[in-house]
Amino acid sequence: MGYLHLITGGVKSGKSSYALGIALQTTGESPARFIATAHRGIGDDSLEQRIDRHISERPSHWTSFEPPTDLIESIKQPGDETIIILDCVTLWIGDLASDPNYDHAVGTSKQVLELITALKTSTRPTLVITNEVGSGVAPPTVIGNNYADELGTANRLIADAADQVTLLVAGQPLRIK
Repeated sequence: MGYLHLITGGVKSGKSSYALGIALQTTGESPARFIATAHRGIGDDSLEQRIDRHISERPSHWTSFEPPTDLIESIKQPGDETIIILDCVTLWIGDLASDPNYDHAVGTSKQVLELITALKTSTRPTLVITNEVGSGVAPPTVIGNNYADELGTANRLIADAADQVTLLVAGQPLRIK
């Protein structure tokens, strides 16, 4: 069974850097599998720069899966990588919730449970990154509230299944499980 470590925190709290450090310590010179969920080409220059920065921070011998790859299949796919980094649940939930077939009454829990099953049955340990939404101000719009509900539920389900949960605050890790 795969070891699951959920890393959560606010925007720019150091989640990705923290996960990268763990992966580098764990793998040494062995390859890692990095599964990204941020999409290029959506007209957001700052996002493009962030994606480029994240890519430059990873060793070149790591395997990368970029959107529009199937997230769950990317986890299941065979390979020689010794660890998986999933960065991040936040954008994946956003993709699911913005799909034209999305139904708020049904939500995204089914897909999240499928993700958890894939992670827990993986032979590789996995570092899963997400943004913490439970500490902020409630969004002022229905769509914002729906998204916060979906992400909060996803985070809770993944945290419940995780072997370890770390909260990053101002770059400082706090182990909460």
